[in-house]
Amino acid sequence: MMIGLEACTMARASKVPCATRPDGGAGTPRRATALLALTAAMLLGLPAVASLTARAQEPAILTGTWVGTWWIGKYEEPVELELTHAKTTLVGRVTLWGHPGAGPAAPIRAPVTGTIDGDRVQLTWVMPEQGQFRAELTLVSRTTLLGLGGPGHITTGFELRRSE
Repeated sequence: MMIGLEACTMARASKVPCATRPDGGAGTPRRATALLALTAAMLLGLPAVASLTARAQEPAILTGTWVGTWWIGKYEEPVELELTHAKTTLVGRVTLWGHPGAGPAAPIRAPVTGTIDGDRVQLTWVMPEQGQFRAELTLVSRTTLLGLGGPGHITTGFELRRSE
């Protein structure tokens, strides 16, 4: 032990770290235990983190009823969207209340088709007197779709929430 102690004394005098400590340079036993516990926690926690990451990247399921509003400027009316989602394809029906061409109380109902790519949703349906209507929506959460659409010359906004 005396040789190791002499080497440490000489190393300290030359400001070089001493690697010949009796504990092998690992520090106090408490520090080694804490380091071991931290390493074990990290290794055991990796599957849980991987599981959370996988859950966060699960594809969205849009099947169901979505209700909300569609608007042009200050003009705002209810909308309902019923969707069935298979892989990247969407099919269903859209119902728009208060559309100018529908009359005072009659809603417009039309078949809708579309696709989903990540959080981007594209929907298409035919509007009476205006032709094909396209909506580009973003899935901002599992329960909220926001976006814009129109027959080409008019842009409308959409805000839809998943109905329970």
